[in-house]
Amino acid sequence: MNVTSQAGEERVPAATTAAQRALVGTTTAFLFVAPAAASAGLRATALLAAALCLAITWRTEVAPRWRSAPRAVTLAYLAWIALAVASVAWSAQPEYTLGELRAQALYGTLAFVTFFLVASDTARWRLWTAALAAGTLVVFALQHLQSILPFPISRHPMDGGGGPMSTHLVLLAPVLLALAWPRPWGWNRHAGVLALALLLLLAAAWDSGNRIVWGAFAVQLVVVLVLWRHMPAMDPRRERIVRAVVAAAGVALAIAFAGAIVERNERLYDPALPVTTHLERDLRPRIWATAVEQIRKAPWLGHGFGREILAPVFVPLTPDALHPEVRHGHNLFLDQALQLGLVGAAAFTLLFALLALEYARMLRVRELAPYGVVGLAILAGFVTKSLTDDFLHRHNAAVFWALNGMLLGLARPRSRE
Repeated sequence: MNVTSQAGEERVPAATTAAQRALVGTTTAFLFVAPAAASAGLRATALLAAALCLAITWRTEVAPRWRSAPRAVTLAYLAWIALAVASVAWSAQPEYTLGELRAQALYGTLAFVTFFLVASDTARWRLWTAALAAGTLVVFALQHLQSILPFPISRHPMDGGGGPMSTHLVLLAPVLLALAWPRPWGWNRHAGVLALALLLLLAAAWDSGNRIVWGAFAVQLVVVLVLWRHMPAMDPRRERIVRAVVAAAGVALAIAFAGAIVERNERLYDPALPVTTHLERDLRPRIWATAVEQIRKAPWLGHGFGREILAPVFVPLTPDALHPEVRHGHNLFLDQALQLGLVGAAAFTLLFALLALEYARMLRVRELAPYGVVGLAILAGFVTKSLTDDFLHRHNAAVFWALNGMLLGLARPRSRE
């Protein structure tokens, strides 16, 4: 039943108001559990519940915002997804492709669309950034707790392993800038809070044992420094402190990167052997050569949607039983070409370019520029991280699409709501 005001104006139905609260709750819960690799059921439940809430609040949450979606990004995304769905017809493993369409395409699209539609104000942005950071901290703590407890907390690694966890940290890093930003863009916390958050981020990255994460962080740092003038205005003293914190993080990043290289060289490489021998031992050139060979066999439309559609071809490249199985092309764009051919890879690349263009356009508007900085840093870091592997997969993919959806939603042209 509708409730009317004393002036006779119709208010939002009580059921709709409850659904709006549930919508914020389910999206927040999704971001809190998303850092955990083993949270697939919880992530899916939260996204489906949010979709149900959107259906209930169609008139207030969806209809006013649906037409404001950036048209070029929407068309590129739909073209990529449509080709993925159509690939069932020519897939090398149709059942596998159907499963990946549900696990990847469906839930990725739900995350992208839901957060675009729900990102109606900066209060939600602050709540979501806090939930994502808190969830990451909990996963990091539980992963270490699991190693010392006499009983398992989870059958699987809480963080999904070094590669997925380090990728999640790359997605999170630009979001942490909001800790020091003034309202409405951020939490307006002391710069010391940002310093502590960055210290924990670097500690978690070091703990992951991943190397390319340092390169991804470095690219993100360059993006942030180049676009610094688009940050929210702060008083001079506060800005100097924030700059010092970021500079210190850059120094720590360089030291950690050098340390990671030295540690790996001491562990894996024999200094008595020539450099060419070490290069021959690196699996990636062999993996990429195999990927290119398979792309040539189905150049235009690929072998079917799903990152591991050609796993039987790549598994024999695994060097020994202790090494994780090689199951895909270990490069984001090569994997797209393997799955959906050059047509799909072109649509996917265009989608990323259009996302970058949208964020670049945000830089022209003072109220939106900080979100543009975050978006460009996320894209740059994620692409760098995925040049030597493919992390547009499971929980990393869900977080990636959710973050892009909410940033585009925050930039949506608004009428009075």
